[in-house]
Amino acid sequence: MPSETLQGVVLRYANYRERDRMLTLLTPDHGRVDVVSHGCRRPKSQLLTGSEMFVHGEFVVFQNRDRFTLTACAPTDTFYPLRLDSYRLTCATYLLNLAQAAAQPEQPAQGLYTLLLKGLYRLAYGTDDAPLAVTNAFLLLFAAEIGYRPRLNHCARCGKSLPTDRGAQLDIAAGGLCCDDCAEKPYFSLTAAQTAWMRQTLLNELSGSLGEADAPLFEALRAYVESRLDACIKCSQLLP
Repeated sequence: MPSETLQGVVLRYANYRERDRMLTLLTPDHGRVDVVSHGCRRPKSQLLTGSEMFVHGEFVVFQNRDRFTLTACAPTDTFYPLRLDSYRLTCATYLLNLAQAAAQPEQPAQGLYTLLLKGLYRLAYGTDDAPLAVTNAFLLLFAAEIGYRPRLNHCARCGKSLPTDRGAQLDIAAGGLCCDDCAEKPYFSLTAAQTAWMRQTLLNELSGSLGEADAPLFEALRAYVESRLDACIKCSQLLP
């Protein structure tokens, strides 16, 4: 079969045999693609740069039945600044892990692909952006992208309009904010500033920091998203 060029981001790799790696790519047209990178661990291999986590670029693959082999790659960005800040690196790794948990083979993932790149660019090059705020924005937009946009303007249980100048409870099971009368455990109590930030972020993809309020909001959004994925992302335990 002929070779195909894929746009993608390396979500993970696993060393395989003595010199090879198994790569997991997120692509906009084919979703998650698993690729063998033969010989990439040789010091002078032309595939080495493209066989690392976070690399974004073009990957030329050859398909033999259901197996893809990497034959060439042209990295666009390695997001190198992430490697200079351990906290930003942890946040970025969490983004990759979330994308891997949601992406499926041969299911287009243009929205998820674009969202991931935006998150990585903000974490790597947005020196004025608080990394946890960027992660929170990603979590919220990620939930919407995979079909679990939380209900924010009306109680997710009784449907009553929620006042914008007051806080509310993020009810995990109900799938959104609830009034005090309806919220059922497990839920997270959020302030008016936090709920306003969530509404604004879903409208404009903003990621401004809430300062000390970023950490409790992260715990709420992490619990909400991971419950929808039915997965526990280990590296999230290193945050906030």
